[in-house]
Amino acid sequence: MDKLIIEVALNETVARADNPHVPLSPEELERDAADCMAAGASIVHFHPRDPDCPPGQLDAGRVDDEPFYRDVMIRMKRHGDVLPYPSYPYQTQVGHGDPGMLFSHVKALHADPEVQLETFVFFVGASNLGWWNSDEQRLVTDRANFTLHSEAISFLEWCKQAGFRTQFGVREPGHIRHIYHYQDMGLVPDPVAVHLNFSDGPPFGPIPGAKGIQSFLDAVPEGKRPFEWFIHNFSNNFNSSASTPESHRMLNLLAIAMGGHVRTGIGDLPRWDGEPLSNAQMVERFARIAREMGREIATAEEARDILGLQKPEPAG
Repeated sequence: MDKLIIEVALNETVARADNPHVPLSPEELERDAADCMAAGASIVHFHPRDPDCPPGQLDAGRVDDEPFYRDVMIRMKRHGDVLPYPSYPYQTQVGHGDPGMLFSHVKALHADPEVQLETFVFFVGASNLGWWNSDEQRLVTDRANFTLHSEAISFLEWCKQAGFRTQFGVREPGHIRHIYHYQDMGLVPDPVAVHLNFSDGPPFGPIPGAKGIQSFLDAVPEGKRPFEWFIHNFSNNFNSSASTPESHRMLNLLAIAMGGHVRTGIGDLPRWDGEPLSNAQMVERFARIAREMGREIATAEEARDILGLQKPEPAG
């Protein structure tokens, strides 16, 4: 079985009140990434955050802050070979306007000679991300999330022209079909890399578990090369119950066993059985389990080989 890539989501929208170890400032993100690299992570994802935001409040409005990303990514690369990548404005905020302006910070970070962004993850298709409250037995929010085909195609045309390899987030098996149709258009080279997004709260996509994973894998059209895949699970750690238990760890263990790759971190699981672990501790736990199951951990260079990335030439 191929080596296991471990991606770590350092912060997402988790507040200090939820986990005091969540890194927010550039200095904290730099140190945390270095610790995670030492523990086995080769891909690092993070959001620009405001350390002065009051505890318990979220500050998710800076997700396309190119100068913040630039500063932090340069800092991270000082500690060794790593693949950092940014977030982006949530798709409820796009879909109206010039598709060519989509992900402008990604384009700038790729062109920056000191950053040379190598990869990125964006979600295709459409989903309703409204939350289900199992205790109250009702849907408590209502929020559509989407990327238009015109937007995805415009971005993929830029990727092809710039020699940039993006990855895809999917929430429904049908989204896999979108990606392979983009490939039929000559816009997506092999190997395709996909993040399988499962949910413990909003009732989109397959039920988290082996059958749900397999439903995505079975959506590959006949004659196409199977995709590389990561678990991408946002846990309902704050309101889990017997009817909706946290599935982050179960899904990542299945990924290890089924040939996928792991994504973990405070950003996706703020507390591990109520314990506020650090990001490096979470990476260490999955790395240990993978080795016990017979899968060695991929370095950043090995992750590039698996995902079809090419390391950029040194700046200067």
